[in-house]
Amino acid sequence: MRHVCFWGVLVCAALAAGPAWACSVPVFRYALERWPVAPYEVYVFHRGPLAAEFQKALARLKSADAYVTLTGVDVAGKMDEDTAKIWQAHSAAALPWMVVRYPSDLHAPVDAWAGPLAEENVALLLDSPARRQVARRILEGDCGVFLLLEGGDRAKDDATAILLETELKRMQETLELPKPEGGSWGDPVYDERGAPPLHVAFSSIRVSRTDPAERLFVKLLTATMPALDRAAMPIVFPMFGRGRVLDALIGPQIDKDVIDDACAFLIGPCSCIVKNQNPGIDMVMAVDWQAALSGQKSAIPKAAPLPLKGIGDFFSPKQGLGIPTEASATLMKFVAIGVAAALGGLAVAGILIWRKTRST
Repeated sequence: MRHVCFWGVLVCAALAAGPAWACSVPVFRYALERWPVAPYEVYVFHRGPLAAEFQKALARLKSADAYVTLTGVDVAGKMDEDTAKIWQAHSAAALPWMVVRYPSDLHAPVDAWAGPLAEENVALLLDSPARRQVARRILEGDCGVFLLLEGGDRAKDDATAILLETELKRMQETLELPKPEGGSWGDPVYDERGAPPLHVAFSSIRVSRTDPAERLFVKLLTATMPALDRAAMPIVFPMFGRGRVLDALIGPQIDKDVIDDACAFLIGPCSCIVKNQNPGIDMVMAVDWQAALSGQKSAIPKAAPLPLKGIGDFFSPKQGLGIPTEASATLMKFVAIGVAAALGGLAVAGILIWRKTRST
């Protein structure tokens, strides 16, 4: 059965746009180059001046104003009604306390995450290895990166990964980009020869719910719906643009048709309507997208390898677990050295046994 919510959102977006507004710029490209990141709202509740030990964490939040909107709240002072309601839900927390809320244009009055103000928590809010992998692939030309959040059952997670790999590869080989019409590619931003390369490409990565480096990212992905937060099954999040996530695909709802629909939507002609009338939600990703798109290589994040699930993961293709090819080569060298050493040891042992046999 198709994911009703996901399909319904795409249909509604298409109806809202209307045929008169259609253009031949692919959705993923328009989103990457034209949709600004929606900042998350971060409240830091404290009582009186913050101690020096918390100043670094606060300074890092302030420097991330492209991704978060920071509001410091002294609980001993007056608050507006909305802020007071947020604080009321956390009034028993040890101060200073950080509350992260989704972007205001989502109209989701729920906490994305809440916890102590600390440098580690701020770092995990803004960045993680998985998000760097996603950003790098998008900036290298992927139309979409499908993030598989593991449910914890290895067999189900592996089966979902295989289904995802198979369908993404098939869609990559069969889908075509919309053809330019009526000069709609005249804007230099959409130069087919520009960076990133304009072609049909999809990939996937796996993320464990128990990975400490991803714990805040996992929370941002799942906190919008209690069902996502509690689901003990694999969940797929299609990501595109500047870290935008389409509706989650959950467990048995992850099927061939839904994956195909998501891919077709991403490479289809853009409706060119305002961003918040399109499906999806932005994730916090500490990437200077504009600088990266303008050709500044230093702005493209250096993607650290994701944690391995087993030795077989070294040999997974790009569409699989997101393990860099350098890691595969490295392991191959170690395996070769190990095999050679083992064979050498056996040879030496054989010679010693042979000599001993002859001497007796």
